[in-house]
Amino acid sequence: MNKTLLVIALLGMSASVYAGDAHVCGSPEVKALSNNQKTLDDNTIFTCGGGVKGTIPELAKQGWKIVQVTDQMGTLSPTDPTKSTTYSSLIIQKD
Repeated sequence: MNKTLLVIALLGMSASVYAGDAHVCGSPEVKALSNNQKTLDDNTIFTCGGGVKGTIPELAKQGWKIVQVTDQMGTLSPTDPTKSTTYSSLIIQKD
């Protein structure tokens, strides 16, 4: 009986060690209305929750999968649209 409980406890602990992890990441903000707006590329650095940071290739090498990429409104200036900013957002996860 005690061995069975021990095996069940160890299996439960090993499953929690391999639980997935996910974070939201954001790129630096850029002006929304700019002719020379920087586009999302392999050099864009993302800052994520949990202290994770890097470019898309660096995140992939660390084992992160990109689940979603979206553009977000950073700062909205209704009185002066040239001051409005946007940024890219990633959702990353590891299994």
